[in-house]
Amino acid sequence: MSVFTSLAEEHALLLRVIGRLERGAVDPDPRAADRETRNTLLVLLRALEAHERLEHLVFDEAPAMSTPDGERARRLIEGQHFVLTRLREEARDLLAQKPDGDGVALRAAAVRLARLLRLHFTDEERKLWPTFNAVAGRSTLHRLSRQASVQLRLMTREIDLYWAAINDYMTGDR
Repeated sequence: MSVFTSLAEEHALLLRVIGRLERGAVDPDPRAADRETRNTLLVLLRALEAHERLEHLVFDEAPAMSTPDGERARRLIEGQHFVLTRLREEARDLLAQKPDGDGVALRAAAVRLARLLRLHFTDEERKLWPTFNAVAGRSTLHRLSRQASVQLRLMTREIDLYWAAINDYMTGDR
């Protein structure tokens, strides 16, 4: 499996969580929307930590992307990472607060985070990955492919465990 196949599968996994977050945030029942948003955000925030580990694994060892396209892609992605970090911190802060009964702020933050993540993944796939692929050598891509595949399996397992823990908590199976 190529490094880009692993990254694409990882994005698909995260997009399923993001889709659940978006659906939950607009549930017509405010209590159900609050509950689903909180639970899904808990999973998504943890999954994004695993996503960062995979990105660091691949792109921290990247050869210099000093081409004009590479520099533009790097600046774009770094800018998005900055905004995503701020949105994740906002979501964590809102999750840490006692639910206020309407959850409007939390749902709004969740929707903003979901929208930016969708854009971010598209930009990575269309701008960063092709540039990286053009400058990385075959041996680097081969080594990263193996490592990314392992990371993807770990991430998938972690997300499954997060869902199980939340479901156990919600059903009282503690």
